Amino acid sequence: MTCDNNEEARYPICCPNEQSKTPEATLKASQNLGYIDPKGLQLLKSYPDCGGKYNGERYSFNVAHGKPAKAYEFPWMALLKYEKAGRPFLCGGSLITDRFVLTAAHCTTTSFELVAVRLGEHDLDTEDGGEIEYGIEDIRTHPNYEHGSINYDIALIKLDRIVVELFIEPICLPINVSQDLKYNENLYIAGWGKTEDGVPSPILRMAEVQQQDLDVCRKYYSNAPLSENHICALGDSQQETCRGDSGGPLFSANLTDNTPQCVQFGVISSGGLGCGINKNRPGVFASVLDMLPWITQNLY
Repeated sequence: MTCDNNEEARYPICCPNEQSKTPEATLKASQNLGYIDPKGLQLLKSYPDCGGKYNGERYSFNVAHGKPAKAYEFPWMALLKYEKAGRPFLCGGSLITDRFVLTAAHCTTTSFELVAVRLGEHDLDTEDGGEIEYGIEDIRTHPNYEHGSINYDIALIKLDRIVVELFIEPICLPINVSQDLKYNENLYIAGWGKTEDGVPSPILRMAEVQQQDLDVCRKYYSNAPLSENHICALGDSQQETCRGDSGGPLFSANLTDNTPQCVQFGVISSGGLGCGINKNRPGVFASVLDMLPWITQNLY
């Protein structure tokens, strides 16, 4: 067994020696949801400029009660397009490699057929030439997800071709120890979901939230058992996730080695359906860190 012992790595890349590789060992590893696939991890590490459009200043925009994000400020944001009348976009997602989009599992199991993923979008009411739609080659839902549940609510969408546009780039995932999530850390959500008027926003918006103890969310989601593979987060002044934001990222925005970088820690699973009214309901997110082994196993 040989390993890359980079001290910054959360999961050192270890590869069996050639003589120790057997089909049985490979199959057993792939069935272990706690197994970090070295090839998948190496792929995530191959994007040193991920999450790089953050400008180093503290964000202050909102999804509900807020201002729009700047064009191309979040070049990893994705919209999921469905075969339906009216507005065809029901969920969001995030580009994590040049071929895969991370989203919520419940966004891939709706009654509407998921037909495409749009990247490079900012304002749905305006075409500026940056919007690009990709077909879907494959959808991979976490094997422990059950329809209607918020447990293991995570999925990967493989695009039909590689993303080559320079203005579209992936967000980082928390693969290094220095990217640990802290309770007092400012986190952000983004999406085109409903605003305080109850109408889906045509412009990408965002909100600042803070991680809460899971018991805070348990008060609001008593029928949905929450576990350590969830993150509970709540914003100030009625900032929360809204219907239509599902599948989008929960991310930090910090300077890493003096380099602006956004790191995704969660996937929006369930949020405040009041969307701007005084309930100030917290949002529930699937933990990317807990799902990271499964993610690395499915980036092929």
